[in-house]
Amino acid sequence: MVVTYLKNSSLLLDSGKELCVRMHDVVRDTTMKIALSEDGHGFFVKAGRSLEDWPRQLQEGYSAVSLMGNEIRTLPEELVCPKLQVLLLQDNCHIEKFPEAFFQSSNELRVLNLSNTCILLLPQSFSLLANLQVLHLDDLKIITDISMLGKLKKLEILSMRESHIGEFPKEIGDLTNLRMLDLTGGHIVTIPSKVFSKLHKLEELYMQCGFWDWGSEVEGGGGETNAGFDELTSLPYLRVLKVWISHANCIPKNVELNPNWVEFDICIGRDDETVVSQYCYNSVCLTLDTAISTLPDWFVFVVINKAEKLEWVECKGLIDFCVEYEHRRLDRLKYLSIIGCDENLKELMSTTTWVPKEPVFENLEDLHLSRVDFMKELCLGDLPQGSLFSLKLLEVDSCYNWGNILLPSKLLQRVRNLETLICNDVDGMEYVFGCEGFEPEKSKLIDLSLRSLNAVRSICNGPAPPAMFQTLKVVSIEQCSFVGSLFSYEAAQCLYQLEDLSVGSCPLLERVIEANKETMNKKKTIFPKLKNLVLMRLPMLYSGSATIDFECPLLECLYLKDCSQFLSSTSASDFHSRKNVQFNDEQHYLSLWERMWGDII
Repeated sequence: MVVTYLKNSSLLLDSGKELCVRMHDVVRDTTMKIALSEDGHGFFVKAGRSLEDWPRQLQEGYSAVSLMGNEIRTLPEELVCPKLQVLLLQDNCHIEKFPEAFFQSSNELRVLNLSNTCILLLPQSFSLLANLQVLHLDDLKIITDISMLGKLKKLEILSMRESHIGEFPKEIGDLTNLRMLDLTGGHIVTIPSKVFSKLHKLEELYMQCGFWDWGSEVEGGGGETNAGFDELTSLPYLRVLKVWISHANCIPKNVELNPNWVEFDICIGRDDETVVSQYCYNSVCLTLDTAISTLPDWFVFVVINKAEKLEWVECKGLIDFCVEYEHRRLDRLKYLSIIGCDENLKELMSTTTWVPKEPVFENLEDLHLSRVDFMKELCLGDLPQGSLFSLKLLEVDSCYNWGNILLPSKLLQRVRNLETLICNDVDGMEYVFGCEGFEPEKSKLIDLSLRSLNAVRSICNGPAPPAMFQTLKVVSIEQCSFVGSLFSYEAAQCLYQLEDLSVGSCPLLERVIEANKETMNKKKTIFPKLKNLVLMRLPMLYSGSATIDFECPLLECLYLKDCSQFLSSTSASDFHSRKNVQFNDEQHYLSLWERMWGDII
């Protein structure tokens, strides 16, 4: 709320990064002048100045000092700033040691940031920071002893993201005023039991780090155990929880009172540290390697029923999502991802054993399926009107036993708001859309990406409805077995929003637009908004006497490569563009490719 207000007042600016803001230089300078004029308290800011030495002009009267992003190597024996409340020294990677008396006179310090320095030990005077409320020790490669932090009784925010801690000290449990603890991405092997249960005021806990084996016996610890997950369920003020759990068995079967976690990102069964880069801010996320039926009832009520993002990874026991939906467990889902599953999951949903009376997955916006090798179709049976109504993105990747149609007509009628369809490496699929009996008034499909489809014959299994492709802006096709033409003549007439068309490595493709009596009469289709056209590795394209059968008046980039049957005299002028066309510009092509396919080359 405060940040939003400051943005609306133009005192802060968007940074383009998650959880970050910018401040205009004029606002910053004005703020510092105001601070200097009030009671002699001022700000000393020399951030990012490549300073190697501690600034001599730093006087006793300053209340805030920022020396972040410099190359300072040595520090004074004692920091004599009795009024200092804020000290920012982060990103001084040459600082390796603090003099023991450095903080001797810093009793008023409230905020301290020592992130991304090379310190190994905290100085003895650190324990004298009795009024410290905010401490950042992020990105410290090795820090051997942080037990003295337990003496900072007023500490409310402690962040040690990406720091190598090893054994978490039991003294942290003495920080009874702590409201936020962030250990994200840190290397933590053991956490003594009963540490978390003492942090009664804790509101936010971020623990997607090297620790996930809750309640396990400490190796070589003489029977001692790590902190148990039940310690977190008993914290009365905890509202934000982001944590890894090695196994569902770590979750207690019963709790005295249900927690009230309003924001969470809980990962069960994942010990892959790459998950750290996939933080889920301001959301309710869950990653599972087990079926919902194996989880305690309280956990289902507190977490599953609230989840908006759900990801199943290498899960056994998944059979039918409609079974879970029958109990209204998943009706808040906006994002669903399934990565790997066993042979029981033949279809995502089935209405043959349970016929839903109300819409299912009506709030789902993103659906991702990857390596679901035994799945043959998305839905068996008919879904009620309104089901999948909000679906905007569908991605199917690396599925090797799919049926002959990705989206049959009955399912196509339900996903009327689909905007992006990505289909990669799906064996057995002959058609993307089943169009029989399907006559939509309008479509919202914007982006169609097809790659490595070795059985596909055509985009549609029949005549495409006129409204089917009216909103398409991007079509990307690579390594597919399309036979003959890509679009029928009638469908091509509806591509008046198309901006990017890329077709490559389709050995049987002969034409972009199907030949009929209109094209035989040399009537050309016009793509009025097409800007980028890529045709490459198409050995049969426009072979023989066939000529280019479409025009692109706004074409800006044309890339033709390895189309051996294509007319050798083809040039940008054949597409009748009114623009200055970049022809076979490698840099522009690579930029376009990255936008369409990401890092896939």
